[in-house]
Amino acid sequence: MTPKTARSSMNWLALGAALLLAPAARAQTAAPDLSSALGDLSEQNAAGLSVQKAIAARQAEALADGIGATPNVPVMILAARVTPDYAYTPGHLCSPSDPNFKEYRYAEHIPYCNRNVTSQMKTTIAAHYGVPQSDWSGYEFDHLIPLAVGGDSSIDNIWPQPHGDPDGSNGKDKLEDLLYREMAAGTITQAAAVQQIYGWFTASSMAEKAATEISAR
Repeated sequence: MTPKTARSSMNWLALGAALLLAPAARAQTAAPDLSSALGDLSEQNAAGLSVQKAIAARQAEALADGIGATPNVPVMILAARVTPDYAYTPGHLCSPSDPNFKEYRYAEHIPYCNRNVTSQMKTTIAAHYGVPQSDWSGYEFDHLIPLAVGGDSSIDNIWPQPHGDPDGSNGKDKLEDLLYREMAAGTITQAAAVQQIYGWFTASSMAEKAATEISAR
């Protein structure tokens, strides 16, 4: 091998080594930048989530205060729908022995009770839920199981539901009207209607319990 050939071979080896080492060198240089970018992205995501949670919390407080739902609110906020205290307001059905019983209705022969919610009942219920009388205008003393679906007017079936649409009392009233018309037309059973009422609050366990009680009649 001549000196010239030797030098040429060494040059080619050096060039090859440089080409092989270049990606590793770039990776070492890029790694800190990528790590930093991922860190920044994580911080941004965490900040965004924190803001969403804060907004959801404020909306939940507004609903609890009776202000009602805000139109076009994000999906996360809609999860803050106010629900009854089922230990205190489990829901209760009308029966022929109820002092407010009026008649049987629909083809299914469902007991129907008159509305009879006294001021004393409202005071007792509001005290449990922490709603002062000065704030009552922001609530509907709602029959959890509507009278038209076969609920009664006992304390077990009444709670102060914040006004609002679609997630407050206005939204639930629309569902109740739909269920009333379906029951009158005979296209839905009482058990299915009650399940939809509890389902509006995503209370599946309460819906199953109510359906069982109705079926056991």
